[in-house]
Amino acid sequence: MVLVNDNLELLRNKEIFKIWEQLSVNNGYIASNHTFFKHAIDKELKAIIADFNRCLINNNTQLKILLKENGVLASSASIEYGKLKIKRIRGKTTINDTEISTILSMNIASSLISVSKALELSVKKKHTAKYAELHMRYALLGSKLIQLSNNKGWLLPPART
Repeated sequence: MVLVNDNLELLRNKEIFKIWEQLSVNNGYIASNHTFFKHAIDKELKAIIADFNRCLINNNTQLKILLKENGVLASSASIEYGKLKIKRIRGKTTINDTEISTILSMNIASSLISVSKALELSVKKKHTAKYAELHMRYALLGSKLIQLSNNKGWLLPPART
């Protein structure tokens, strides 16, 4: 870390580690989203999966640029996946939409928490702005998924005793 005119010039080690961690988690979510997309039946759920995937890919692109600007090599995804297309024919269903919705909501919540932690660690205004934008995107996706799950009857009411 170098101070130039009393400003932080480079990312701190904690920030670099957080970015690397986030890239790895995002790559895992991208891989699982492709599986979920193939098995999902509901078109609205497929649209949310595709939106989440676009957010993750966009997030990874921004994080890689951030690392490159600071002279750090970014990790790469092990597999390059094609674009998700709603018209793509799916195979035999082994995961139902309720399960996909539940797992997807956990992944979106995890991404939201991850971005919140990165937001907390960031010290530069442009980094904080990027994290804040990503935070809002994930919050909106989570909201859409909760609404869809409620409308489809995938949310179960709490048990009464």
